[in-house]
Amino acid sequence: MNKLMNLMLACLLIATLQACNNEDDVIEIFTDKTWKLSRLTNEGSSEQFYTGLWNSEQERESSWEALQQEGNFTLTFNLADVEGSVIGTCEARGIRASISDASVTADGKDHTLSISGRITGSETDKLASAFLNALLNVYKYEGDANSMTLYYKDGNTVRVMGFRAN
Repeated sequence: MNKLMNLMLACLLIATLQACNNEDDVIEIFTDKTWKLSRLTNEGSSEQFYTGLWNSEQERESSWEALQQEGNFTLTFNLADVEGSVIGTCEARGIRASISDASVTADGKDHTLSISGRITGSETDKLASAFLNALLNVYKYEGDANSMTLYYKDGNTVRVMGFRAN
């Protein structure tokens, strides 16, 4: 009798685990909010910004002031599930330049994200320029509806951008 109960319990456990869905609800994570940049650094670093981003303290302070202003360093998504694929567009704003109507493809199971578009305007701020260029090189995401990390490659270096939902 004990063996039968253990077997039934094991079958129930297996059925329960198979019913688990490890796929993110990508539309819930990305849409209906504005994402604000909070960090841009190397993967594994605890620093807010990667070393060498600015050439001077004055450049860093200028970027910091612009980052604090509403509307700068923002990212919004408009995604839909189309026949099992999550696709759509996104808009991003640095300070003087932006990315409009960029194509987005996301996969909640593999946590992949691809953004393809072009930057319009002329960005002179180092952080804003790095932010916009990084978006066009994103390949992976992590996060939930409140905070998000995007991974991108800068040459041989993997960097991350952290965002908080507004």
